[in-house]
Amino acid sequence: MGFPKANIVDAGDVRIATYERGAKDAPPVLLVHGWPEIAYSWKHQMQALAGAGYRAIAMDVRGFGASDAPKNVNAYTIEKLVADIEGVLGALGIRETVLCGHDWGGIIVWHAARMLENRVRGVISVGTPHMKHPPADPIAIFKNRHGDKHYFVAFQEDGPEAERAEAIFEQDPLAVFKMLFRKTPPGTVLTSEHFYLVEQYKDYLAAGSPTLPGQVMSDEDLQVYAGAFTHSGFHGGVNLYRNTTHNWHHDKNLSDDIAQPSLMISTADDLFLPPEHTEPMVQMIPDLERVVVPDCGHWVMWEQPDAINKHMIEWLERKMGLRYF
Repeated sequence: MGFPKANIVDAGDVRIATYERGAKDAPPVLLVHGWPEIAYSWKHQMQALAGAGYRAIAMDVRGFGASDAPKNVNAYTIEKLVADIEGVLGALGIRETVLCGHDWGGIIVWHAARMLENRVRGVISVGTPHMKHPPADPIAIFKNRHGDKHYFVAFQEDGPEAERAEAIFEQDPLAVFKMLFRKTPPGTVLTSEHFYLVEQYKDYLAAGSPTLPGQVMSDEDLQVYAGAFTHSGFHGGVNLYRNTTHNWHHDKNLSDDIAQPSLMISTADDLFLPPEHTEPMVQMIPDLERVVVPDCGHWVMWEQPDAINKHMIEWLERKMGLRYF
């Protein structure tokens, strides 16, 4: 079954593209993608969730896919991203939902669990752990540990437009996904160089963007991403990172604790978000379950769709049931 068609809803100051499977009166699960992704990243979860009796809703985060993509950096603060979730729920007539996020989507849903506590019934995070408020600006931490080429730091660059990260990625959108959407090579040990995404991409383009081993999806699926980012541009996603310092200041006003039942799905071979990063969550989330998908890297929804579907649906049925409204 193909991916659902977009339904564009008014979420407040932007229009957000949503995609649905399942009955309108079924318990909703709202799926939030990361970077550089789109709602299509949940292709293999939508029908599985609908088949288990849930209303599966994926959204293109603002700046991505068919959603509005404002240029202003201030349009991508965590307050705006969480407000979009509330706007989508209102537009779809949903009072309460389970939120599920991957990568940057995990950051968004952990915030939403606290900022929209009465609208969020439970949280599933794929890859992204909930963390305590950092003692210093994360940009400064990454720069100190890995230097100016760390992608969080490099994305802050506000020089000539042609030198900004989004302009570099837009030279060949398909090449971005050919380079990134791959399995973790066996035996890989994380080094600072793994974080140098902009430099890696420049080198990859210079080499003619060759096909690399370990591609996690078909060429046709890669083309869906390339087409989406050709339409939206890459500025929205990069602007998420440009709000890291703003979000850090905002988070000082939030509790570290998560009140909702939560499922943390990690993967054994995710270099950037390894399972051990979830250990502090036990102290902040009283109702937490953690699972690890073996032999799997960062792009778990493509690498091990059956495994993630199984963990999500088993947890939903056990913790939420089919009548959690």
